[in-house]
Amino acid sequence: MSHSNAGVADRLSGKSGPTTFSLDEPESIAECFHRHGYAVVKNVFNAAEVAALKSATDRAKRRGLQVGKSFRHGNLGYWIKDDPRIGTNVIGMQWPSYQEDALELHRRDPRMATLLEPLIGRNIRQIVNQLHWKTPGSTFAVSFHRDRINRRPAEAFRALATSYVQTATVIDSMNAANGALLVVPGSHLRTPRSEHPGKGNFIAGDVSRAYLSDEGFCEADLLPLHAEPGDVALWHVDTIHGSEMNQSSQDRCLYINGYVDARNCMRGHWAFINGQGIPLPPIDVPVLVHRDDIFDHLAVEFDSTTTRLTD
Repeated sequence: MSHSNAGVADRLSGKSGPTTFSLDEPESIAECFHRHGYAVVKNVFNAAEVAALKSATDRAKRRGLQVGKSFRHGNLGYWIKDDPRIGTNVIGMQWPSYQEDALELHRRDPRMATLLEPLIGRNIRQIVNQLHWKTPGSTFAVSFHRDRINRRPAEAFRALATSYVQTATVIDSMNAANGALLVVPGSHLRTPRSEHPGKGNFIAGDVSRAYLSDEGFCEADLLPLHAEPGDVALWHVDTIHGSEMNQSSQDRCLYINGYVDARNCMRGHWAFINGQGIPLPPIDVPVLVHRDDIFDHLAVEFDSTTTRLTD
């Protein structure tokens, strides 16, 4: 549904598919986020900016392929798998902003602050900075889950439901054929009924609907978020979401940044202080984000088990 042929009230109802907004509607974006657990903001970044992001993500993927196996350097980490269909496959990485200036500037862009301020304020830490690639022909998919399961240790996050926002900047067109993000609108408002399987979110092959069923949802409750390069999707920490394999001939890359109200989190890099973007420190300056042993392991580690596959 486009902005031109529907009012904000109609779009907030969510009756006609993905609810989309423009950047100049921050209050409506926030209302949709709270009501449905997600929102899609159109044309946040222009074609030239997307092209720069695309070049950066392509370089990152090539570096991973050249190495050929998972590795970590401080908070930076590559997830590289042997795919049964296409062989060596880079499915994602953590903190690519250490290596690429375009990605580093993007994570603290003023437009991201505009999206986040009505939701979590002006003093914001960042605990997720990732690229996810769905290479044509690969078996990579993402099981249905709530991001809450990945916010560990739980004691590091206070008031998580009102303090955390996950964002995904669309680098390649995201559609049904190449594994668009699937969300369950309103699922963030329902108390979980079951335990998450806890086997990691990144899987190979078709995505099971068992978790959906356990939570009282079905196929008809899934909403695909189709989006174009430069759009930004946002979702709640308790919104159920996942995505299928890429069945197209087109690559699909998402740039994912997760932010948290700094008053309620003791981890992560600073992203914004009083609304002003904060650059990353050098990669060899340890910052506690995910791994508790960051201060003891700053050298490059080549080990397929050194990165826990979560988002």
